[in-house]
Amino acid sequence: MKKKILFKMVSLFTMMCLPFLSMAHGYWFETQGSGKIGSPVKILMFYGEYASGIREKGDRLNKMNELSVSVIDGDGNQSAITMTQQETHWEGTFTPKKEGTYQVLAINDTREVQDWTKHNLGVTRPVQFLRTIYQVGKTNSAKNKLQFLDITVSKEKDKVLLTTYKDQKGLPKTKVTVINPQTWEKSLFTNEKGESSFTPTGKGMYLVELEWIDNTPGTFKGKDYQTIRYKSETTFVLD
Repeated sequence: MKKKILFKMVSLFTMMCLPFLSMAHGYWFETQGSGKIGSPVKILMFYGEYASGIREKGDRLNKMNELSVSVIDGDGNQSAITMTQQETHWEGTFTPKKEGTYQVLAINDTREVQDWTKHNLGVTRPVQFLRTIYQVGKTNSAKNKLQFLDITVSKEKDKVLLTTYKDQKGLPKTKVTVINPQTWEKSLFTNEKGESSFTPTGKGMYLVELEWIDNTPGTFKGKDYQTIRYKSETTFVLD
């Protein structure tokens, strides 16, 4: 009898956790290139759980076509990137014509209203932002073009400084989640300026996630929503 009760309790706990586990999914950028002028750069866009090494594939990637991707060079020139669906990701390319820091951005602000009541988010309108950078040469002349919800990264001695923005202004007292290449995960909270920092654990790609909920109800594409869920995901590589 005790075993049956214990089994039911474990099963109930598992069922309760499943919605939250599914919401841990997210999007992120990776880039592949030589870092040289005139050498093509691959932009790879994934969906899954970076911390768990899960990269979804097949039909689960279909709706990623709603993400609009662009690249901005060091002079501020912005170009749209055509992305093509592959088995495990979406992929596009660009060719840098000069040295500098290139910003790779994506946005999906056209997704239909979703009923995420079972995820404790109610009926919400999801809006997604992505960011990464690609360095060509040593020149760092880029001025960040900020999206509505955004995270920028800079290196200060032995620490990494993260600055979060909402509508071009620093976002204070907000949680950001950092995932390192070894799947270490840490939650940070921004100060009054929207800044937080951490000591990196080593080389590789880091993912930083930020979420902000607008509790103003409205209507989008003929459907009413209770909130807007904004999410921003930034990746960067430490060599």
